[in-house]
Amino acid sequence: MSAMRCIVLPGMDGTGELLSDFVAAMAPAFDTEVVAYPRDRILGYEELVELVRPRMPADEPYLLIGESFSGPIAIRLAASKPPRLAGLVLCASFARAPRPPGSPLNAATLARLAGLLPLARMPTRWVAATMLGRWSSPQWRARLGPLLASLDPVVMRHRLREGGAADVTEALAEIACPLLFLRARHDRLVSRDSWRRVAEARPDARCIEIDAPHFLLQARAPAAAAAIRAWRDEFASAGGD
Repeated sequence: MSAMRCIVLPGMDGTGELLSDFVAAMAPAFDTEVVAYPRDRILGYEELVELVRPRMPADEPYLLIGESFSGPIAIRLAASKPPRLAGLVLCASFARAPRPPGSPLNAATLARLAGLLPLARMPTRWVAATMLGRWSSPQWRARLGPLLASLDPVVMRHRLREGGAADVTEALAEIACPLLFLRARHDRLVSRDSWRRVAEARPDARCIEIDAPHFLLQARAPAAAAAIRAWRDEFASAGGD
């Protein structure tokens, strides 16, 4: 089987700089491209959907992966029924603004509170602990530090607000292609409720749970790639692209 194209929409940082291990793990089954968002422009979900749309292949089948913050973007794109879209993967993501596990606060409130944080001075160790948990390491912190320093706090606050107000649940019913939800078992930001909401709207969706933190594609790149390959092979053998 020849390599299938795969378009990845990155998490809230929007850079895709921490996805190189995942891109490597997807080869040779997938020819994987990460779409980076502008670092210095305040763009909401609607603008990001239109920014990404021209990057969707028109001449070959492909998978679309929405990581974390980008889930609503991927859902909106898939709901427009691009002609060659073979499958949608949501990774540690959501259709409606997520609630962290065990939190009594809704996502919109958390986003407002997070928007007050001095994001330009967020400690690398704190971000690593939240996003990577026990998978945090000196090597990952060395990669995270420069990335965090490069992000525009104004842009990041806007993305926090967008995520906190997201609700594209109704669009799930418009998606015609197979849907996979990769859930991180140790996710500190996105609770199991996000998968339940997807499953209610799309009973045919598949969920694969991986022993991983919120940074699932980073910390468990080979496991994530293997799960996506197995799922692709499953629906391909059933008559998909």
